Order: sequence, then C-alpha cells, then structure tokens
Amino acid sequence: MSFTDSLLVLLGQDVSRDPQGQHARLHFFGSIPVDDGTPFSGQSTRANEQTQAVAGAAPRPSVVALVSVNGGVGRSTLATALSSGLQRHGEPVVALDLDPQNALRLHFGVSPTAPGIGVASLQHAQWETLQQPGFAGSRVIPFGDSDTQQQEKLQRWLKDEPDWLAQHLAPLDLSARHTVVIDTPAGNNVYLHQALNVADVVLVIAQADAASLGTLDQLQALLAPHLERERPPQVHFVINQLDEDNAFSLDMVEAFKQRLNKAPWEVHRDMAISEALAFGADPLDSLAAGLASDDINDLCRWLIACRKLR
Repeated sequence: MSFTDSLLVLLGQDVSRDPQGQHARLHFFGSIPVDDGTPFSGQSTRANEQTQAVAGAAPRPSVVALVSVNGGVGRSTLATALSSGLQRHGEPVVALDLDPQNALRLHFGVSPTAPGIGVASLQHAQWETLQQPGFAGSRVIPFGDSDTQQQEKLQRWLKDEPDWLAQHLAPLDLSARHTVVIDTPAGNNVYLHQALNVADVVLVIAQADAASLGTLDQLQALLAPHLERERPPQVHFVINQLDEDNAFSLDMVEAFKQRLNKAPWEVHRDMAISEALAFGADPLDSLAAGLASDDINDLCRWLIACRKLR
C-alpha cells in the first residue's frame, strides 16, 4: 500500500473498524536516525540493573524527558516553557540540555561562552558550577560548546556507561520536590537512552503531521526496553504547535488518537512563543490568557500530580 493510500485509510472510516489501530501501523522509514551513523541498541540487562540501583537512592528529583525521533517539533521550546511554568507553580526546576547542538541556551538567553556538560564530563568535572539562571527562578545547565572530536569521544564513553547521567545528577543535591526537565536530541542516540534510563515521565513531542505519525512504531521500539524497568516511566504524547484552523492538522490529531488508543496532550500554536525565542525571553511572560498558556499550565499541573504520586 502506498504512503497516500495508508494515510487515507488512517484518516478514513476504515480506521474506526480497527479500534486497536493494528492495521494503522505505518512504516514510513526503514531505520532510525542516529548521531554517529550506527544504531544504538538501547539498554542491556546490566544497564537496567545499574540504572535501578542508582535511581533507587533517595531522595531524588522527578525527571521529565522530552524526546522525539524527528527534529523540528519544538522540543527545546516546550522544555523552556515547561521549566518556566513549573517554577511559576512553585516547583523548583533544573532544565538540562543533553543535545550537542547546545540550542537550549538560546531559549534561556544563556551566553554562548557558558561552560556545559559536554566538556565538563570529559574533564570529570561536577555539573553544579555549570548551572545558569533560568526563567522565573529556574536553573538551566547547557550542553556547552564542543567540537566534533569531543562529541565523538563523549558518545563512545556513554555507550559503555548507562548510568552516567544518574551519577552526574546525584551530586546536584536536588530534593524530591525538584523537577529536572531534559531536552534530548532527535533520533536514536546515546543521549536519548541516558535520559530514558532515569526518566520518571517521558513526553514524546510530535506535530500534527504525517512525519510525526510515521515514527510511532519506531518510538515504541525505542521505549520498550526502558518500560521493562521495575519502575517504568510514564509515557505520554504531546502534539505541539497545533493549528486548529488547519483541517488536515485536526484530522491528524484524530489519527494519533486512533493509533494511540488515547488522546495526546495538545499545545496550540502561539506566535508569542516564537517571538520570545528570538529575544531570549521567557515565553510565558508574553503569553496572554489563551489556548497555549492554558495548555502549558495544564501540562505542568499534570506533571506535578505525577511527581506527587511517585
């Protein structure tokens, strides 16, 4: 069946006759993109055991990982907004950039010369001194500027150290009231799996388009090893930058509902958020009471409820 035929079936009445979505599984891509050209296999049994041992230490913060297979879905923008929103709800937040592109600092207005975790990790330095002021009282830890050789060296190291992230978060002296919001790079890579190893909540960020819909099978395969933990993370999908004036986008949201057998969170498009990025300003400062503001606040309240139920 062609791509177009598959999409028409998914959006048509045929989908309603397949309530479990078993015949709506789309395989648009043959493999998952990776940073260094080689697939990452995910967790081993040893990795699961090590991560559970480190994660079992108390107290520890709640960890929220924002992930996606494809880029351009607004992960960093949403990570920034959630960090500000949670802090405004009285929840102390540390936003952590695990993406070598070092883009999260742009959203928070952090200097490009600010040191980050990439080089610091290679030097076996602690992360506490890397924290920068964020929005509304939150803190942000950038990835920092790094060259290709440094990035490759760090990636090779992290493939053999599944509890690297947990070990670096522990000395930050974060309480059980803290939330660590992690921005990860798109695709299947060591940074994604480091985040999934410690995550309490995984937010899969997507847009209401066929490219995002086509990654669902791949995402399920990526998440599967991490869902076998003794205390697996909660996984929820977020349709980001939703345009309700676009009929096709609304159709795609319905397609996501059919595929997931539940409604994803929706965060509506708001130009104020894009304008805030351009000026390195808090996106919630410029948001009047509207759909995007309500969406972000609802998502923050849900994350707070998840933390209290841990």
